[in-house]
Amino acid sequence: MKIFLNLLIIVLILAVGIRADLRYRGNAVHPATSEPVCGYVNSQGERVFLKYFPLSKKGEDYVDFESSGKCVKRAYCTENYETKVENCSDYNVHCENLSHYHGVFPACCTKC
Repeated sequence: MKIFLNLLIIVLILAVGIRADLRYRGNAVHPATSEPVCGYVNSQGERVFLKYFPLSKKGEDYVDFESSGKCVKRAYCTENYETKVENCSDYNVHCENLSHYHGVFPACCTKC
């Protein structure tokens, strides 16, 4: 009799847990309905998610800084939800022409 009661209690606990899980999943956003994002793994190994905003036709960008404070790359999300990455080596930035660059990137590629 004691074994039967223990089994009954376990079955009830499992049933309540399954019902609660189904209720929780019913309110969740399903992957098929969530908006697409772009992904980038930064120099620290962390994954960063970037959005694209179709109405303004602009994508989020992420500037990747190393521990010294200089940036090394810039990642941004395109209209096709592709991640594009620009390197500091793509730009000839130095202290003399730093004023020609507006914004964080690529001006952060050098320290003056």
